[in-house]
Amino acid sequence: MHLILVRHGNTFGPGDKVVWVGARTDLDLVEKGREQAAAVAAGLKTAGLRPSRIYAGPLKRTRQTAEIIATDRGLDAGAIALSDDLREIDYGNWEARSNDEIRAEVGDQVIDDWQKRSIWPDGCGWQPDEAGVINGWKRLLVRIRKENPDDAVVLVVSSNGIFRLVAKSLGLSPAEAKMNTGAVAHLVGDGFGFSVKAWNVSPEELSV
Repeated sequence: MHLILVRHGNTFGPGDKVVWVGARTDLDLVEKGREQAAAVAAGLKTAGLRPSRIYAGPLKRTRQTAEIIATDRGLDAGAIALSDDLREIDYGNWEARSNDEIRAEVGDQVIDDWQKRSIWPDGCGWQPDEAGVINGWKRLLVRIRKENPDDAVVLVVSSNGIFRLVAKSLGLSPAEAKMNTGAVAHLVGDGFGFSVKAWNVSPEELSV
């Protein structure tokens, strides 16, 4: 099985104030975000990877990313399955605030620990907890294996926060864990688990 992880496209345009957006902030893709989703579809086509199923988080930015890819690749709406296990992290009292605003309140180390070292910030109201995110990912993998043949190409569309913890669970280093907007990862599965073929690469870098 080929599992292609896709981070949703941009939700901020030029001149917009960039803030932390999680489970409570339901933004649409901006024009650049739609272009990024289309680039994922083009990268899949070039690589000869035709998805038969897409699993996406329920927020608009992940749904819209999934819908653009599905339409481009000739999949109908029924090929998209929404999953609360892919809902973005609720960033608690960081939600809708900029990096500078958060740093002014909690200092540099707490935010840098997450962004550079994938260390979960205690006492900031994030939900679910780290174990809850990983358990949700494991539930999703069980569902994907149950609902798809072993040779399927399956897409999973979610957020950097979710994928950062997925990377950690797969043994990637914190320096490798971030997923940029519009970027993809490629996992290859066998009967035992998934290995990482590529992580946080541009769609044109995909290959079978």
